[in-house]
Amino acid sequence: MSPASGRIPPYRVVYSELCRNGIRDLLARAQARGRFDEIAQTFRDINTRLEWIPLDFGQPLKDYDHLGIKEHIGVLAPLVIKYGVDEARHIVYVALPFSLLPKSGL
Repeated sequence: MSPASGRIPPYRVVYSELCRNGIRDLLARAQARGRFDEIAQTFRDINTRLEWIPLDFGQPLKDYDHLGIKEHIGVLAPLVIKYGVDEARHIVYVALPFSLLPKSGL
């Protein structure tokens, strides 16, 4: 995207290997319970929010001023995600695996 377009580019979302493995595990569990499409769409929806509105999605938890990162927690049922936002670099970091809301059935 060119700067001349006047549009703000999306944040780059970086998932750790631990998180990517957790996503694969959750999708396998969802597949076994006949909920693959639902859970896969929820992952896609969360990723879209992280790309475009990471500071508005979820709630702030902590500022790591020395790193320039703001930690947030977001929920899009049945998934819960903690992530860090580096506004200066326009990057979202997802280091920990997603967790599930209680009674999610997964």
